[in-house]
Amino acid sequence: MAKIKATAKLIENVRTIADNSRTHSIILDLTKAKGGDDTGPTAVELALMALADCAVTICADVAKNSKITLTKVEAIAEAEKSPDSPKLTGVNMKVQISGKARKQLLEALWRRTEANCPVLFIFKEPIPLEVELETISE
Repeated sequence: MAKIKATAKLIENVRTIADNSRTHSIILDLTKAKGGDDTGPTAVELALMALADCAVTICADVAKNSKITLTKVEAIAEAEKSPDSPKLTGVNMKVQISGKARKQLLEALWRRTEANCPVLFIFKEPIPLEVELETISE
């Protein structure tokens, strides 16, 4: 089974840099209201961005493999979160697909997208998570 790796390191205050252990990295930060400098998205915002992006990317890939010409694919993911809790209480994603195909074919395209979008699975179905903690006192 292939492994995907991500690393995040604290830079300063609450600003971090996360990378995918290939060649890509992104700065994440909290908003000024939460004590950060707002120099990048928050981790929750990045998770929602990943959800919307995965839906659009997989939809485009499925369409290409199905020889369906798309003119527009857009996904907007919104999360509900209580200010007093770290947990999201709900996620809503609106998807708009336009293309040179019948409505039923575009709907089938979306069903195939849902069946193959890995980030959508992360949001829909719990997956096992193990945390190994190492502490170093200096």
